[in-house]
Amino acid sequence: MKKKSKFIMIGSAVGAMTLFTATAFAYSPNTEGYDAFKAVLKANHASGDTIESATVGGNFSITVDGETVLKADGSGKMGEVGGMENVSGDLDFTLMGVERQASLYSSGDDKVYLVDRTHDLHYQVINVDDEHTGEHHDWSEEEFQDRPMNKAEEALLDFLVGDLKDNFSVANQADGSKTITVDISKEDIPLPVRLLMDAASAEERVGRAHAPEAHAEWEQLKQLPFFQGLEGIDLEEQLPELTEDVAIEHVRLQMTVDANNEVQGVQGELEVSGKDEAGVTHRVEIEGAGEVSGINATTPEAYDPAGKSVEIIDAATFDDRS
Repeated sequence: MKKKSKFIMIGSAVGAMTLFTATAFAYSPNTEGYDAFKAVLKANHASGDTIESATVGGNFSITVDGETVLKADGSGKMGEVGGMENVSGDLDFTLMGVERQASLYSSGDDKVYLVDRTHDLHYQVINVDDEHTGEHHDWSEEEFQDRPMNKAEEALLDFLVGDLKDNFSVANQADGSKTITVDISKEDIPLPVRLLMDAASAEERVGRAHAPEAHAEWEQLKQLPFFQGLEGIDLEEQLPELTEDVAIEHVRLQMTVDANNEVQGVQGELEVSGKDEAGVTHRVEIEGAGEVSGINATTPEAYDPAGKSVEIIDAATFDDRS
């Protein structure tokens, strides 16, 4: 049913991320550690049918050659308020030393408010509908059918894991929960993952080539005080394009699941090295973590415009591109 669609999407996203990590990181069928990991993928979870509300939190950082380029922390609450599907969330980030804080409030009657907490400015976004949100999609339960991993998928997983069985470990807690960890060094990275890395590098180059298509929207956005001070940061310079000798140096994934093998949190680290077009070697480290809590016990915060000066942002204007 439609009111549950966002929560189905959350559960499915966590499941998809877990499955992708398994394939991308070439899971290791070890004894206890690998078996615990595979049990999570094989579990037939209840999914969005029983999730009416939840809190999702996470953090993310990118470090290049020892210097932190981006550090972000965020949290979001989703749930039903007054018969409507509501969302609220906070995002704090630091990009090349420039700090910004923002909040979002969205209710089922299509009201969306953005708060620039850095400058204490408030905005209401109008015309947020199917026509003006571009790739908006009305997700349905049928598209996110939660099911266990089938035999063919399990066989493929076992094949990809190969000799990495010993890279998995599991710590069992007294309450039945588990912490599953996979740690893979450069020497252990299997060929399938290296091929995926090459494909990702090629896709990134294509993405950079088409980046100018987003310039029109950026020209509009950077007029807002929230983005002023960020427009002078050259991300392409801070995030070098690795074109030669690209290699995964280290991968670490830690997953926490409850007694029912439901994912409660994920932490990941990825370290990549390579040379740019000038032949200069760089090392990029990406770290991130996410957790789900307050399942069926979360109430999103509501925005109260009373006494505030609220500026209107028309989402329709962002489609006025040639």
